[in-house]
Amino acid sequence: MKGCRLSPRLLLGALLVTSATIATADPAYSIRAGRAALDANHPQKALDAFQRALDDIAADPARYDADRVAALAGKGYAALWLGNEHQAESSYRQGFAIAHSEADKKTMAVGLARALIGLGRPREAYDTVAPYRKVDHEAALQAAIAANLLGWNVLGAQDLQDAAPDGVYPGPNWLKALYRYADDYLQYGLAPKVNVGVHYSSDIDHNINQIYSADVLWPGKPLSDPRLNPTFWQLGYQQTQITDSVGQVGLSAIRGGWNSTPNRNWQYSINGGIGTSGHWVYGTVDSQLLYTPSDRWGLNLGVQREPIRTFTAVQNHILVNTVDAGGFYRLRNVATVGADYFHQSFSDGNQRNGVVIKATPEFVSLGRWPVSLGIQGYYRQYHSGVVPYDGYFNPRNYREAIGYVIYVQKFSPYWTLRFYSGFGSQTIDGTTSGVRDFFGTLSGLVAPYCALSLTGGYSQIANAYGGGPGYHRSYIEANLSIPF
Repeated sequence: MKGCRLSPRLLLGALLVTSATIATADPAYSIRAGRAALDANHPQKALDAFQRALDDIAADPARYDADRVAALAGKGYAALWLGNEHQAESSYRQGFAIAHSEADKKTMAVGLARALIGLGRPREAYDTVAPYRKVDHEAALQAAIAANLLGWNVLGAQDLQDAAPDGVYPGPNWLKALYRYADDYLQYGLAPKVNVGVHYSSDIDHNINQIYSADVLWPGKPLSDPRLNPTFWQLGYQQTQITDSVGQVGLSAIRGGWNSTPNRNWQYSINGGIGTSGHWVYGTVDSQLLYTPSDRWGLNLGVQREPIRTFTAVQNHILVNTVDAGGFYRLRNVATVGADYFHQSFSDGNQRNGVVIKATPEFVSLGRWPVSLGIQGYYRQYHSGVVPYDGYFNPRNYREAIGYVIYVQKFSPYWTLRFYSGFGSQTIDGTTSGVRDFFGTLSGLVAPYCALSLTGGYSQIANAYGGGPGYHRSYIEANLSIPF
């Protein structure tokens, strides 16, 4: 090997290549790169860097145990930034399981709660940060957001007080903004309100419904757990105008009741009233009972009594009494399945029994945009005992199956658009035809002044007003809620 020498330039190049290879394979180097990418507002680069760190750690987990916690925390943070709550949940859950210090556990719990809130699991989110909400500002903030989503606004207000005892949140600007959003939502939830609603619908049979309503809601102490939410008492008035090719008729009704949260598992509302149309006087009911011990499953029971809104049905004094009972089950990160059985008793002697089933897989987030896409399978079937004609659509056997594509976009923490596009078929007494169903809702809070919801749709699905091949109905409605 005599005379074999490396030139200084070649030696320097070899050292640089070796150093770069070692740095690239070092998890700490990738973690630092990920944090730098986050500071530079590049969440996708950060996510890639943290994933490289985790890949390197997997080759020698015992050696890089401490780095794994940091890499999982960084990956979860970047995934949340990109709107991928499923990936964030997985990272934070793994990190929480291996965290040794209380500081690391707290970091993982807060991140996991943020992911769970985004996935529509506020109960689990609250339970996750509950042990830390008295000792950490961000844990208290996430607890307040989850409590508001659960309807526990009194508890949420207390958590928000823990997050910022002097009213000024001690954190970065984006968390200060989130604190202000949470405070607006909680104050809105606790305030007395005036609700005003307008509805207009028209179908191919020239049946036009115009509905105007106004309600006052105010908080009180009885019937609810005062640590969770006040009882909200309600008093309102509704005016309905029905017009079709046969004639025109009006309905007027007053109503009252309350909404209550007796404990963390139960919620219920009781609302009843009296309506009139000419010399006809009738009673109305719209009440619900909910049992939701967790985000994973729940049960519901509903009772309704209302007139059928067609001219002929009102002239014949036809009321429909509906009782429905059902529930939902959520298979984590896979889908939610809901089913309801309903029984309807009509004042003309008709009886109807049916079932509704919905299956909704978990939504998919579209990267760095605040957009989610989902699908839903919907099935409804019923059988009617008798087939009179008193001014409402009443086949003996009815069945429909529809698949929906769901588009959800968040314009801000205050405003959300949901749009459903449905295609399927319905079978009416053995005759099958295709149907389409499109509807969307834009809802938001103009903090702290009012909440607004706008809904519109076009449907070919049969209902009490009409049905069959060629039938279609369009509708729009607006609801405004003003706290005072």
